Amino acid sequence: MRFLLTFLYVLIIICSNSVLSQNSIDTSFFKIEKFNKDRYHMSQAPAEEAYSYFAKGSEYFLSKGDTINHLNCVVHMSDVEYRKGRFNNAFDLLWDVMPMANKISNKKPLLEIHQMLGILYGVYDIEKEALYHLKEGLKIAKKYVKLDEKYRERLTACYFDVAIQNVAMQDYDSALQYLDTCYKSDKSGSRLYFVDAVYGQVYVELKEYDKAKKYLEGVLAYLEKQGNGFQVSVSYYMGELKSAINETDSAFVFYNKSLNAIDSLQTQTKLKPLVLEKIAMLYGKENKHRFAFDYMQKSKKWSDSLFNTQSQQNKSLFEIKNRYKDDLKKKEEQIETQTKLLKLNNKAKFRLRLLIIVIILLTSIAFITYRLKVKMKKLAFKKKLNDDKNKTILNIKNKELTANALQIIEKEQFVKELLEELKDKLPDSHKTLHNKYKQSNKKIWEDFHLRFTQINKSFYDQLLKQYPELTPTDLKHCALVKLNFDSKEMSHLLGISVNSVHMARSRIRKKMNLKREDNLSNFLNKIK
Repeated sequence: MRFLLTFLYVLIIICSNSVLSQNSIDTSFFKIEKFNKDRYHMSQAPAEEAYSYFAKGSEYFLSKGDTINHLNCVVHMSDVEYRKGRFNNAFDLLWDVMPMANKISNKKPLLEIHQMLGILYGVYDIEKEALYHLKEGLKIAKKYVKLDEKYRERLTACYFDVAIQNVAMQDYDSALQYLDTCYKSDKSGSRLYFVDAVYGQVYVELKEYDKAKKYLEGVLAYLEKQGNGFQVSVSYYMGELKSAINETDSAFVFYNKSLNAIDSLQTQTKLKPLVLEKIAMLYGKENKHRFAFDYMQKSKKWSDSLFNTQSQQNKSLFEIKNRYKDDLKKKEEQIETQTKLLKLNNKAKFRLRLLIIVIILLTSIAFITYRLKVKMKKLAFKKKLNDDKNKTILNIKNKELTANALQIIEKEQFVKELLEELKDKLPDSHKTLHNKYKQSNKKIWEDFHLRFTQINKSFYDQLLKQYPELTPTDLKHCALVKLNFDSKEMSHLLGISVNSVHMARSRIRKKMNLKREDNLSNFLNKIK
């Protein structure tokens, strides 16, 4: 069963390689167009001839810098080595070019490498690795179909490869799902003979013989017409089907067709002992013991022959299988370690850069903050000095103004007393002088108000801004209150009674909404 499925893989690779990517380089020995036509036929040529052709092509394309076709030739060489049973060589060829395939942007050669690796891992029964590589190839094919529909056939072949691996793993449900997908993927509308052949194989294994018969019908005739080696397996499964439904004569026919195909096409020789054994068992059922014995002897002879010629090679295969397992494990561990170190290194570099940036940023912020603080302190100090200076000047001027006003009040009081004495002695002069006194008093206030306004301009602005309903008379009273004049002094300066001063102060308090306990003088002194 295992070697039958393995051979099936080889046939898939042979068929699928005909749709590998093409390169437009014009060469003199291997013309690209001719190479792409010839390589399908050469892949089915005798092993030595095929290997020589692709080895020569590999060297030529490498010398010309044609990486894609160089990789295509290497994949064919690996396939030939596989067919000759030199699996270790097949592995070496693929792993040697894997880095090159990973580097180039065209991933179609990498698709073929993954496919071939899937087959080789299948030989060693490393089923998970085999399935992994086949699915990696499928991913690449899906990407290329999105770019160009001409790769649709390649995508269908990749679905088919995964189905074959699931058959090998006896996961028939998954295999059937992938076979269904082959038909969904294919847009040609034609019958997919290879796919139907595997459907038939699966249903034979599941003992659903009616379905197997339906799918296998016509497949063998198609393969025989094409001269394709897959007819060996199909003939064998047709024999299995006929044997299972007790159509012994037909079973003999198909088993013999399988034998003839093995001999004539020189392919799938490993299947020959099994086919001979099946024929022997059919003869045994018919009680033809002599024929049964002869075919069993032939089966044993072929089996011994294959074992003797391949025993040393098989030993090498097991050694190489273990070596590759160990090598792969070591490589994975090395890659994982290097990746971790690289990540740690990158993290450390990132953190260092981030730390440097943060330090520079914090230093810059600290420096700017310090500079701003120093500047703000200087400005604040300068402003304070200026404010103190202005306040001092204002206080001096207000004191001068107050002193001036007090002197004027004293003089006015003296003049008033003189006028009172003249009132009885010189009535006529008193009247004239009294009028002059009033005019002089009015002018004195106007001069005082003008000087106060010049000195305390912002005081009036702030008052009117907060209390726009204040009258000019109210403003005069406020000015005198701010200069700490008492009621009597204010009455002399304003030429009104003390009672009028009190009423004016009361009116001002009301307009300012001051409470009984609020001091008007303190309140006005807070206004600058």
